[in-house]
Amino acid sequence: MQISDIGSTYLASSAAQQQAATSSTAASTASSMDNFMLMMLAQLTNQNPLEPMKDSDMLSQYAQLNSVQELQSIQSLMDQVASANQTGYAASLIGKTITANPANGDPISGVVTGITMDSGKIYVHVGDQKALVSEIVEIKDK
Repeated sequence: MQISDIGSTYLASSAAQQQAATSSTAASTASSMDNFMLMMLAQLTNQNPLEPMKDSDMLSQYAQLNSVQELQSIQSLMDQVASANQTGYAASLIGKTITANPANGDPISGVVTGITMDSGKIYVHVGDQKALVSEIVEIKDK
């Protein structure tokens, strides 16, 4: 039986995800700046010349736009942390006896032999069957 180094695989995967998130954040920042500039240009073009927009209003709008973008970035990072925690939890079940009640079939009971992730959902393998981690109702040590 071959044993793979799960730690280094996870770290490499995590580093790749973090790099993708960073480049995504940079692209998002550029996009939000472009959107802000287009919005500001449209406001300046269509404003009433007798009542021009105040500088403080413009800065306030930019700050609000920046805050929304930062909140979206934080949400993305929190989703990644939650996924990593769920993966770690599922990995900790390997070698333990579980009972699961899948929504689409009969209860599954046995020793967890592995885990997989498919479409963002984490499955535990018991023999040739698999169940979502959220469907586990009982966990026992060997």
